[in-house]
Amino acid sequence: MKRFRERKSWIVAIAVLLLIAACKGESPTAPPPGGGNPLPPPTGVNVVVTVSNATPLVDSSVTVTATVTNNGQPVPNGTAVEFSTSAGTLDGGGTAILKTTNGGVATVTLTSGSPGLVRVTVVVNNITRTTDVNFSSRPVTPPPPNTTPSITSVSPTVGRPQGGDVLRITGTNFNAPVRVLFNTGGATAIEASVQAVTATSIDVVTPPVNLGAGQQLIADIIVLTLAGSAGEQRVEASDAFTFRNVVLTPRISTISPNSGPVTGGTRVTIFGDGFQEPVQVLFNTAEARVLNVEFDRINIETPAGRDTNPDGTGPLVGPVAVLVRNINSQTQATMAAGFHYKAGIQITAVSPLEGPAAGGTRVTIDGNGFVSPLVVLIGGVEAQQISVTGTQLVVLTSNVYLTDCADISGPVEVTNVVNGDSAEGPTFIFRVPQPTIIAVSPSIVPPGGSITVTVANAQPGINRFELRGLEADDNEDADIKTVFPTGVTFNPDGSATFTITIPTNFRFERGSCFVAGQSGERLLDLSVDVTYLNIQSGCTDTAEDVFEVDVDNGCVPLPSPELTQTAPVPPSCAIVPATPVGSSNTTSITFSNSGNAALIITPNAPTGPNASEFVLTPPTQTIPPSASGSFTVTFAPAGVGIRTANVTFVTNDSDEQNVTVCMQGTGTP
Repeated sequence: MKRFRERKSWIVAIAVLLLIAACKGESPTAPPPGGGNPLPPPTGVNVVVTVSNATPLVDSSVTVTATVTNNGQPVPNGTAVEFSTSAGTLDGGGTAILKTTNGGVATVTLTSGSPGLVRVTVVVNNITRTTDVNFSSRPVTPPPPNTTPSITSVSPTVGRPQGGDVLRITGTNFNAPVRVLFNTGGATAIEASVQAVTATSIDVVTPPVNLGAGQQLIADIIVLTLAGSAGEQRVEASDAFTFRNVVLTPRISTISPNSGPVTGGTRVTIFGDGFQEPVQVLFNTAEARVLNVEFDRINIETPAGRDTNPDGTGPLVGPVAVLVRNINSQTQATMAAGFHYKAGIQITAVSPLEGPAAGGTRVTIDGNGFVSPLVVLIGGVEAQQISVTGTQLVVLTSNVYLTDCADISGPVEVTNVVNGDSAEGPTFIFRVPQPTIIAVSPSIVPPGGSITVTVANAQPGINRFELRGLEADDNEDADIKTVFPTGVTFNPDGSATFTITIPTNFRFERGSCFVAGQSGERLLDLSVDVTYLNIQSGCTDTAEDVFEVDVDNGCVPLPSPELTQTAPVPPSCAIVPATPVGSSNTTSITFSNSGNAALIITPNAPTGPNASEFVLTPPTQTIPPSASGSFTVTFAPAGVGIRTANVTFVTNDSDEQNVTVCMQGTGTP
């Protein structure tokens, strides 16, 4: 039986082997000589597992060899050998594979993309062997060090054309020997004298240069490291140093802006070269305020036009000479008619002085001193400029953001952007059109229906409505519903028609009625006021009693109680058992309610010959529908013999408003 099982398992194994070989497009290892199916592996074989490299690098291929012998001889060719691995792949596929022997040897290729220990297991019949392969990471080769030089700063950046200034160049990778060259745009760069070198700094003495007819010369600085060797490297800092004369002569090329108001205070830039602090700037005879001085520009504020007059009186309109003087050297330059004074902005008239808050009003501003670019504010809101001349502006007002429903007003203001000159004119009023409800349709609508409300001058933004339902008997007792429109249509005449859904939860007044001879009640129609409200502006309007909510629910019978005396059954009397004089005894009177409203019963005081001897409790009873209630009759005889009395019950049953019940008891000695 055991041999049969072994044979059966190897038949299955060989079938799997053949299937794998077919899938790979390969033929299995040749069967033993003579042909036929591969033999099942014998028992008791000896298996030796070896690897081509026990410590490979990741992604390397390792050959795993299983040598199978039996009694010192190779097992027959085609003997099945099962390989499996704890990680990586076998023959580039999965982690398990079935191979066959050839000359007693079966091999498989192991690879792994991750470092770590991989265990390979070999199984031949009932024999298992393992071997370990330790994959290690590939060593990382560090990149070569960066030896490229760099220049981060140069100090100072200005020096004498005669040279001799000590200059420090700061940077990285200044590997000696170094050379420093100054390139001033000539055919050959001028070499400087290097005084000291570290890896991060170089001290050099600047060379002399020829300025020619100019006042300054800008140079690029070139640094050569490992100079003269095969590893020589170069770095250059453009426009890093300026050779400049000690004594400069100013030269004016341009003044911008070249005009401004007679009030002065215009910020002006004088362009040129040879400017050397401290400087003095004169507009004719008036000194300007100097804000900043550089070699090629000066920033100033102009003096007032009247100060440029020789006698210092009256406004000056027209050109003035601009003079720049280097104070220390007393060298100077003048630009005749370098700046023109113009009359300051003045507003003489504005028309019209009001318009709608929605904007679009064409406003004409007359005056003088209008120089584009300008900023025009009307009521604090910037207007759109249509045309600009020196004496007239035409603008369109912009839309005004509304925070309430009041008109908005503010002055007309014009400002010259370049010099900040400004003027203020009369007040302009933005009229806020008041909304008006001009139509509500239809005049009668059921709950849940819809109406349209047409509003003239409806405001943009969020609009809502309040529906105020008025009680017929008290206009102060209002039921107010806040609703938002479900749709809006803008009409050619500028009005807006809003669609509103009528709430179904209005509080309706009730009225009396009769149906089938029975009292009932019905809901009364409701008159409604409509209030329009724009949330952003607060603009509002109310139309009073403009439609009715028609709630036609018919006459509904009122619920009522139904009284039935169940004990004693009429016309029997309530009999109290015989009772000795001086003691008491009880019985009960019971009623039931078969109606659909609560039954209220109250007994009057007993009447009759012996009324004082009978007492009823409780003083009143409320009996719910489909329920019963009882009154206790307590009898205390004052004499011997039959004693009688009557009690009348008052009820809220419209058919049985008064029910009288007789009571009887017997007094005994």
